[in-house]
Amino acid sequence: MKLLKKDLRHETKVKPENPDDLWNLKNIVRSGDVVGARTLRTLQTSDKGEKRPVYLKLRVEKVSFDDEGGRLRIQGKIISGPDDIQFGYHSLSVEPNDVISIEKEWKRHEVLCLNESLKYKGLKVLICVLDERRADVALATEVKISNKASISAKGGGKLYGGESPLAYYSEVISYLDENKDAVDKIIVAGPGFTKDNLYGAVKDAKLKGKIILEVSSVTGKTGINEVIKRGGLERVMKESRISFETGKVESFLCELAKDSGLVTYGKKHVMCAVEAGAASEILVSDKLVKEREIEDMLDMQKKVGGRMCIVGSAHEAGEKLYGLGGVAAFLRYKMKSS
Repeated sequence: MKLLKKDLRHETKVKPENPDDLWNLKNIVRSGDVVGARTLRTLQTSDKGEKRPVYLKLRVEKVSFDDEGGRLRIQGKIISGPDDIQFGYHSLSVEPNDVISIEKEWKRHEVLCLNESLKYKGLKVLICVLDERRADVALATEVKISNKASISAKGGGKLYGGESPLAYYSEVISYLDENKDAVDKIIVAGPGFTKDNLYGAVKDAKLKGKIILEVSSVTGKTGINEVIKRGGLERVMKESRISFETGKVESFLCELAKDSGLVTYGKKHVMCAVEAGAASEILVSDKLVKEREIEDMLDMQKKVGGRMCIVGSAHEAGEKLYGLGGVAAFLRYKMKSS
């Protein structure tokens, strides 16, 4: 995300550079905000319904993210535009490299989200976990993981001692080769020696140069999450948001399992800790950040000098946090249970 103008009291202009920036904007723009952008609009005097490029400002009513098309849709009522266009309602379709202006009363989590987006480097990594029967591929960025493909060996049984694995390897390698130019690195992992055998079968030097071998005990979604937990993704993306958030949640769960009394979770308990100044850091699910009581919690945490981390829900660690109520805290000292 590029910041073109920052004035949180008046107008802030940004240029999202990739779909993940658009995803972050979805968590920043909310109903009631004023958003401005260039768009196509029908001329008021045109009998043919002819459209032309215009700059409009909308009072936002609805925001949605089109995952397939990789664009952000912002719907609302036109409050500013050329005199010769019909006012009323309009839908902006924001794509990477479009410039938009935002006028709003900024909430604490929205400023956090904006700052994180400005740091985002746009790295993309393919994760392929496989055994002798199946290969599962996902695309990982700093903010989310998307499942992309599942490739099964023909016949469904073990390849060794039966059907030659070369045809299976060839299909997996072909998929990785087709997508190698769209990613920075490719992690290949899995149990046993299948990953090594696949790597040995790769002939293209460019593809081979992008592959990094890691370890996972299983395939599927569990195997992909295991690669992340073991730090495989973090080694490739040193500032990876997913790896960072996973590490935070796993540290919390580890402390919780110790029953040390130095962590707590749930809105009520975390708010008590924040009010007492006992919370050194709070973790909040992105599903909850727009709730009023969570906004108040974040504002109070800032006032007492505590740290905050918004955890995305589009990966396993985020799902775990949400399952615990969506809010957790690391404590400076033990508190009496209420």
